[in-house]
Amino acid sequence: MQMRRALVLGAALVLAGASVARAQASFGAIWGSGPGDVWVAGDASAALHFDGRAWIEVPFGVPLSGTINALWGTGPRDVFAAGEGGMILRWNGQAWTRMTVPSDQQIVALAGRTGSDVFALVQSSSDRDPPTLLHWDGRTWSASALPMGFRANALVLQGADVLVAGFVMADPTPSERRVFGVLARRRAGQWSLTGWNGKAVTDQVLAGGGWSRLYAAGTTLMLVGEQEGGATVQALSTGAAWTLLPPAVSAMGGARVAFAFLGADRTPVALNAGGGLERYAAGQWTAVVAANPYAMAMQAQQNPQAIAQMNPEAMALQMMAWDLGDTQAAWGPSSNDFYAVMSNGRIVRVQGSAAAIVYDAACADPMQASMNPVCRALLQQQPQTPIPMPTRRPKP
Repeated sequence: MQMRRALVLGAALVLAGASVARAQASFGAIWGSGPGDVWVAGDASAALHFDGRAWIEVPFGVPLSGTINALWGTGPRDVFAAGEGGMILRWNGQAWTRMTVPSDQQIVALAGRTGSDVFALVQSSSDRDPPTLLHWDGRTWSASALPMGFRANALVLQGADVLVAGFVMADPTPSERRVFGVLARRRAGQWSLTGWNGKAVTDQVLAGGGWSRLYAAGTTLMLVGEQEGGATVQALSTGAAWTLLPPAVSAMGGARVAFAFLGADRTPVALNAGGGLERYAAGQWTAVVAANPYAMAMQAQQNPQAIAQMNPEAMALQMMAWDLGDTQAAWGPSSNDFYAVMSNGRIVRVQGSAAAIVYDAACADPMQASMNPVCRALLQQQPQTPIPMPTRRPKP
């Protein structure tokens, strides 16, 4: 399936005359307060901000100790960014400043309630060491260790509770070593551990995955991770017991789930490495097939005339928009309207059954963009939003 997908995409690119340039940035974090306030960051020296009209580069203007892993804020004038080397930056509407933090380890997640009630998760150097939870009270960052060593990867707030998810390598018997999922919850100042609690399995579902992401939408929680065999696993709680979701069924047979998340409307979404996505509702996954060029191309494989009638440049652009396998993070107002940010420097917006590339770091250089038909197509198809060549916001 991957080979067939690559051949179809490659053929479209050749017909379009496109030379796919190497991205100038890799994106791994996204957060927004609304449709006119969306922030994206990764390994570049500037964040990207969408103000509802265009993507604008906002240089950090301070030395960075590595990649930005997480973003969170209260609005366009108050945004936190965190990442490697204990780095936490704060945007005040005019400039980024680096905050003093009691850690030099990698920060993998941010969550908050107000600008003076923000949490950051510090990943421990091994699964035998307890992770650290940082808290900002409006004046200083304080640190406290969780009660058990495990590899913490995700953090959410649900009401007054703080939840942290990850995994640990443990020995349930002297001759057995396995990966167990861990979910830690702090309520009224006390931590509880489910899945693996350091001594035994307390919940089979929670213990069954190496959790890398955790989402909250109202009373609904969703965990995403991998089973020991490498398959993506997802668990859902709507306020009661945790249940495993069935494997997502793609319109492209055999497509692998590369990324999954919980929409703000409490609907799980699965994005495929082989093109396309699925949404979960009423106990089943529904594949999005309308306007999916991979499905269209595969159906037309035996019909050369149908392929010849396709616009190669438009087809190549659409196929790249639907190739969601490099997604690292997603954000949006619902499962039907969201942005996916990718390690290949692209930002894709999905609306219903349509997907479009709204930014590509490989097109940020005007000279490169002028020679790349894919970048030209972006400009032609979205003239109202000159996204491929962002404006640079001047330093104050």
